[in-house]
This record gives sequence, structure tokens and C-alpha cells, in this order.
Amino acid sequence: MSDFTLTPSSETSAKKLMVSLDEAQAQQLQLIGNFSHEMRTPLSLVYGYMQSIHRRNENLTDLQKNALEIAMFEMKHTIQLLQESLDLARLDCHAICLRRESVPLHGLISEAIAFSPQVKSREITVESEESNILVLADAARLQQVLLRLIDNAVKYSDTAITIRLEKSGDYVAISICDRGCGIDLQDQLNIFNPFYRVDRSRNRDTGGAGLGLAIAKVLVEGMGGTLNVYSQLGEGSIFKIILKSLVSSA
Repeated sequence: MSDFTLTPSSETSAKKLMVSLDEAQAQQLQLIGNFSHEMRTPLSLVYGYMQSIHRRNENLTDLQKNALEIAMFEMKHTIQLLQESLDLARLDCHAICLRRESVPLHGLISEAIAFSPQVKSREITVESEESNILVLADAARLQQVLLRLIDNAVKYSDTAITIRLEKSGDYVAISICDRGCGIDLQDQLNIFNPFYRVDRSRNRDTGGAGLGLAIAKVLVEGMGGTLNVYSQLGEGSIFKIILKSLVSSA
């Protein structure tokens, strides 16, 4: 059997194919971004009118009120989907600039816990051997990632959640740990893909659209870090962010 060798002409063709694929992907992302942007504005306007009618609902029957609430719920979900699609397209096209600066991690995590609408009475514990850890990141975007991961942990578990901070050398690991149902290995391989949902039987109120983890991963990688999942069925999941650490000034 003879070895396969790329000739200059075939190598050039391969490079042209890769360029064409990159251009096609960029055009596809641009199309998604443009569509999401154009649809979001009128739908937000319609949603605003719905809210106004709902606030002044004295003349509506119970059936009309129920129909309006269902329509508002679906409209809000659609607007969120369009916004997340737009965010993902912008991130993949590098249209969103991520700042990398010194961020106090403990304060940012406390804010994320306080701001999370899903937490409510859920117990969340922060474990750390150091009291003042600084990471190189975009504070607003990192908080966005933490909110998504905390929200994900709350949705898929009924027990306490632990956020563990570990510093090793020049890096810091932020682990969001739950003791929920866990994730099958096959799903773990795809969980960061856009629109992928582990449990397709979940309704929109708990399941989301499958973009949250994809956005979180792109954001973390844009800050020079990594985001991975470690899970076992019946024993829970750990989503681990690894970022560059900085020496504390204290």
C-alpha cells in the first residue's frame, strides 16, 4: 500500500475549501444575528403592549386573562431566545469585546448568588481556602456565566449547591457542584452545543432553549479560560471554570 501524499494542487484546494467553510459559517452567523436583531425589537414592542393590557384587565374575562398570560409567557420566551441567539452570533463573530482585568472572585460570586432569580430559599455554600482570590476576567461576563451555571444547578437538583474555589499555581478553578440527577456521558459530549437539551421532555419553564451553556463556554474561552462538566448519573454534576489567577494586592 502506497502512502497518501498531498500534492501542491490538492493542498491548495484543501485550503480553499477551509476558507469557504469559514466564510459560510461567518455568513450563517451573520444571518442569525441580523434575523434575531430585526425580530427582537417588534416583538419587545408587542410584549410591552401585552403587559399594559394585562395591568388594566378589569374588562377582561377569566378566559381572556388566561389566554393573555399564556401569550405573554410565550412571547417572553421567544424574545429571550432571540436575544441569546444574537449574543451567541456576536460572540462567535468576535463582535463583543471582552475586557480582561483583575476581578475579586468572592465578591462577584456573592453578587451572582444574590442576583440569581432561581435561588430563592436554596442553600448555596461557598468553599475556599483563601479569602481574597483575584482572577483575570471580564467581571460582567463572568457574572453572566456564574448566573447561568447556578441557574442550571438549581433546575436540575433539589439539594444544596456548593461553589468551590481552588487555587493552584497560576490558575483558579471555580466549581459549581450539585447533587442532582447527573448527566449521561453521551449528553456530556454535546451539552455545550447550541440548542442541545439533555432532557427534551422538560417544559420551557424549566428546560430553557439550550443556548445558556453554549454562551457560557464561549464567554469563558473568550476570557482565556476553560469550562468543562464532570458528572455521573444519580450523583450530580460539577461545572468547572478555570481562569488565570492574579496575585492579591492585600
